[in-house]
Amino acid sequence: MLLVIDIQQNLVTFGWLSLGILIILIAYRLLVKRMKHGQIEKELYLILHPIEKDPAIGTVPIFFEMHSPMNVEISIFSTNKGLNRVIENKTFKKGGNIIQLDTREFENGFYFYQAKTENQKTRKLIEIRN
Repeated sequence: MLLVIDIQQNLVTFGWLSLGILIILIAYRLLVKRMKHGQIEKELYLILHPIEKDPAIGTVPIFFEMHSPMNVEISIFSTNKGLNRVIENKTFKKGGNIIQLDTREFENGFYFYQAKTENQKTRKLIEIRN
């Protein structure tokens, strides 16, 4: 029995397979790029975490994380008491940041603490009970 290998046919088959795989990869990259077009860039936003002690008593840490350094205004306000006080307004470093809030300066009740940047405003509810 004699085994015959047709080199020309194998090269043509390999070429067509390579071209097909290349076209599929290019189409996939274009699809991923199109799907990412409307997504939010995480580097422009921060994550404001809830306060660990609920209700808040004494000095409590306000923790937030960022992917890049940016200017952040941290404030606390109450809708029914008409209070709006800025706790900190400065440029914070990349990564985790902690601001200490002394709750003894406020009356007992429900408040919002807020982190505001040029791209976002996010807030969390806090109950103060001293």
